[in-house]
Amino acid sequence: MWKLIIKNLWSRRRRNGWLLAELILVAILSWAIFDPVMVVTYERHLPLGYDADRLCMVSVAMLPPEAPGYEPQAADSASLMQAYLNLVDRARQYPGVEQAAPVLSFVYPGAMGSGTSDFVAEGDSVVHSALYIEFLPHTHFFETYGFQSGEGSMSAARLSDLDNGYYYIMTEDLLEEMFHTHTYRNQRYWEVNGTDTFYTAVKGTVKACKYLSDWRPVPIVFMPQQHPDIRSSLDNLRMVIRLKEGVSTERFLHDFRPWMLRQLRAGNLYARGLQSYDEINAAREFSDSTALYRRNLSIALFFLINLCLGVIGTFWMQTRTRREEVGVMLSYGATPHRIRLMLLGEGTVLTTLATFIGCFIYLQYAFSEGLNKGNSWMPAVIPSWVDDFGLHFFLISLAVYVVLLLVVWAGIYIPARRISAISPTEALRDE
Repeated sequence: MWKLIIKNLWSRRRRNGWLLAELILVAILSWAIFDPVMVVTYERHLPLGYDADRLCMVSVAMLPPEAPGYEPQAADSASLMQAYLNLVDRARQYPGVEQAAPVLSFVYPGAMGSGTSDFVAEGDSVVHSALYIEFLPHTHFFETYGFQSGEGSMSAARLSDLDNGYYYIMTEDLLEEMFHTHTYRNQRYWEVNGTDTFYTAVKGTVKACKYLSDWRPVPIVFMPQQHPDIRSSLDNLRMVIRLKEGVSTERFLHDFRPWMLRQLRAGNLYARGLQSYDEINAAREFSDSTALYRRNLSIALFFLINLCLGVIGTFWMQTRTRREEVGVMLSYGATPHRIRLMLLGEGTVLTTLATFIGCFIYLQYAFSEGLNKGNSWMPAVIPSWVDDFGLHFFLISLAVYVVLLLVVWAGIYIPARRISAISPTEALRDE
């Protein structure tokens, strides 16, 4: 069978040469389009690392001095902080709310802003960069967000309620990178300032999580705000709300918003906005990469459709022109099944050779420019096929090959099935 296939391809080498060139070009273009789409799609479908399904966020603002009801005596930092915590507690009492926590920063999961810092494990000198998220202790931060505690660490509720002091809580991937273990064992961070050495305890870990929904999980350090100056954060006052199991987010937003505008007022602070976390993540993605992703996805789909139509049409016509040849083979005793296998085998050989050449050509470009790394500008430390050049190239090449092969088979099988069904008598008459 394979000897006959090779013989047929060689005897029709001029025509097959054009088919091969077309498939090589298609393979190269497929690589350029499929690579970013597949990488970003993979990253978007990774778990967040926290439970965003029942999360909402309320933005809080301060009355301007000229506004009715403004209280000058309640404008100091202590009064504002107490009013802020009162708002959170009031929201916590609303029917359908499981938990609520203040977010006194512009840095939080899904936020437009971000901050990074450097960390060094005790006894080591290697500097590790990580994003940081600040939180207020004793405010149910970790259980409200739905973070899962890491191996060897205390529960999320206990992480939210640690004693006062300066400490860190890390994601497991950062712990692994810094201390070469994913199990928490009272590790410490250190820094040297002149002749002084300072140690900071790592009080616990949470499972790896995504800072942005279209990123892979990146190393994150959670820093407690022991003595925050609320007046410096008036533009970033928020509270995150977790709904009880079974509560409809849409219904809650509909009912809570008018109640919030009427009732969530304490001192000079008031609630002004409400969003579900799905809306927050969607808005963040749209502002950053969604438009590009949708464009690439649209191009990929458009290209795939045209690829299918073009390649299928080409092989359809090529197969139909061999009607007389197939008829002669039938008259000499060849079965329709064997004829279809032969024609499909010819297409498989051409597709395999074209994909190999096309991917090899693209490989030269990849060596100089690299492969797609997704949307995250912060390096991830969890191993992934995206960062493994060889595995990355193999998987995308395999996807290109499978798509091309299926398209070519579709372009061959349908006309081959028809022409292989003719009778030998009809074939001899045509001949």
